[in-house]
Amino acid sequence: MHVFHQADAVARASRHPLLVSHRNPDGDTLGGMLAFGGYLDAIGKEHTRFCADRPGPGYAFLPGIERVISDFDEAQRREPDAVFVFDAGDLKHAVMEEFVRALPTKPSVVNFDHHASNTRYGDVNVLITDAASTTEVVHRFLSGIGARINRDMATCILTGLCTDTSNFSNPATSASALRLGAELLAAGGKFSDIQRHLVKNKSVGILRLWGIALERLRYNNTHQMATTALTIKDFEDCGVDEESTEGISNFLAAVLDAPTIMVLREAPGGLVRGSLRTVEERDVSKLAVALGGGGHKKAAGFTVRGRLAEVDGTWKII
Repeated sequence: MHVFHQADAVARASRHPLLVSHRNPDGDTLGGMLAFGGYLDAIGKEHTRFCADRPGPGYAFLPGIERVISDFDEAQRREPDAVFVFDAGDLKHAVMEEFVRALPTKPSVVNFDHHASNTRYGDVNVLITDAASTTEVVHRFLSGIGARINRDMATCILTGLCTDTSNFSNPATSASALRLGAELLAAGGKFSDIQRHLVKNKSVGILRLWGIALERLRYNNTHQMATTALTIKDFEDCGVDEESTEGISNFLAAVLDAPTIMVLREAPGGLVRGSLRTVEERDVSKLAVALGGGGHKKAAGFTVRGRLAEVDGTWKII
């Protein structure tokens, strides 16, 4: 049985599936989960949509986003017998390790992703590494089983595609991604909504934060890497949250003459998150994996414990 039909068989046989996006959700993980949820609605399958962190207000336009819950206890009370995870390299990234272990009966786990660093943790792994986004993987799945893709599902899939290709401008932009984008527009995908809510949405505070990131740019000739850093105090001074950094690394990769970009930012709980991008024939996922993260060759990320400090003009994690 083809992996698409295996995943579909798990969904149809389950009593109550749980759909999961990764923590600090972006348009790809949310778009994949919501498009799949639209398919389950179409076949009359009751299910739960879950994310450990509440999606930011910028994603309020996504059809079905209002049904996403972040309460672990509520999700557990629904006793899911199948867990579908979207765009997460492992269960830890989805904050599902302990949750799955705590369920009275081990659920079937289905893993939808496009990252080469994925650990293949699912009982069924729908992993397509040449796809530009996880939503493209979901689209191939839906097409493969003959499911109809309605206007809402098209908008969700297109959101993930725009997110991971930086609006069809970064190295993830492939011929198949462009063809899919055209197909989704023809199916009613609301490209203008995506642009208005996720691109043309920068407040003065956000642009001030981006200005700090630009001012702190440094280039390391030895590693041929441009880096910048943002602290929690920077977010507080600008009156914005962590979501405001979304897009900085992609922007720098698009306009800066540097083989590799690394954006470091402090997060609550004594954490530092790193976002890596490259337009060269480098594999930044190897560095991300070495630091406990993951991703694909051109775009990856990691989270480590520590804080940022400027030492002799250089920002370091200490």
